[in-house]
Amino acid sequence: MAEGGALDRVDLNIQDISKGVISTLTPDTTASNFGKMEDGATHEDLTIGVLNMVFQTIGMMAVFACRNDSVKDVVLTGTLTLVPFAKKVFQALHKMHGVNFIIPKNAIYATATGAALSYFKRGQTK
Repeated sequence: MAEGGALDRVDLNIQDISKGVISTLTPDTTASNFGKMEDGATHEDLTIGVLNMVFQTIGMMAVFACRNDSVKDVVLTGTLTLVPFAKKVFQALHKMHGVNFIIPKNAIYATATGAALSYFKRGQTK
């Protein structure tokens, strides 16, 4: 559903609020999620807007955590990594902040694998 949506109908971007160039921000950088809700916004537009907000929030929280601990790599796992739009958002955040967002092969299984390994490790310590 999100693939048919247009962010420029729901999100306010830098180009919407500034005519000049800001050296560290591209014109399509989000200034405000859902800050530009147009009357003609469709369900698809709202869907891509929600995904953009969720992925940007996850990404920025990771960026802040990385800055706090001088870390440059973040490994993303879970089913949301399958959403094609996720890669676009995390690539943009990488360009802006220099944090490497890594989506490993079979990332959707990482949580289950980690839980299983934790279970077996816990059993070995008893």
